[in-house]
Amino acid sequence: MQSIKLGLVAAACLATCAPALAAGFDITAGPSVTSSERTTGAVFASVFGDRPFDDHIHFEPIGTLGWVNSRHTRADDLDHEVFLAAGGVRVVSANHHWFVSEQLAATSTRTDALSSRFEFMTSGGWEDGHLVVMLRHISNAHLLGGGENLGETMLLAGLRW
Repeated sequence: MQSIKLGLVAAACLATCAPALAAGFDITAGPSVTSSERTTGAVFASVFGDRPFDDHIHFEPIGTLGWVNSRHTRADDLDHEVFLAAGGVRVVSANHHWFVSEQLAATSTRTDALSSRFEFMTSGGWEDGHLVVMLRHISNAHLLGGGENLGETMLLAGLRW
């Protein structure tokens, strides 16, 4: 329960600072799955850079705080909540609806799904007005060491400002 409170405080701080630091802010949540279809919940808050209002593909910086809940299994070490802080770049389509992003995320702890202190966080999605929907995968791609590296794949939906 304490870690949920800390995560909410971090998201509130990010929400308070977002207007001064970036042009966009979103909060997304949804199910996350790792191997053998073991699911849990995940919540993320992101800030991203200013976008020009033209008809060109463009790049913008993005920063994200996130939380992946624990799951209780007998076979794998997945019973830890994981907090993430990430930064990277987001590419937005010319129509301003489709996007992909790549971020490097630091994690609070290790599990068999997120098995190193640094992970790659890859997202692709769609946004329109205040609605955002995305697929996200978090993994170290066996490049950064660690154990099993099952990864986390999630479907997230939320609100954008």
